[in-house]
Amino acid sequence: MTRLVLLAFGAAVLLAGCQEDGAPRPVHLDKGVYQGAADTPLTAEQVRALQQRAAYQAVR
Repeated sequence: MTRLVLLAFGAAVLLAGCQEDGAPRPVHLDKGVYQGAADTPLTAEQVRALQQRAAYQAVR
C-alpha cells in the first residue's frame, strides 16, 4: 500500500513538470542572438529620469 502511494506521488511530481501549453521550444539557439520579445522604447521622461540618476551617482 505504501509503495503504491509513493509511486502515485512520484508520478504526480514528474507530470507536474510537463509543459502546460505544449508549445515547441527552440532546439537550436544562435550564439549571441537574443530571440526574445523586443523591449518597449523608453519615453523622453524615462530617459531624462535615468540620465538624472546616472549624473547623481557619478557625483558620489
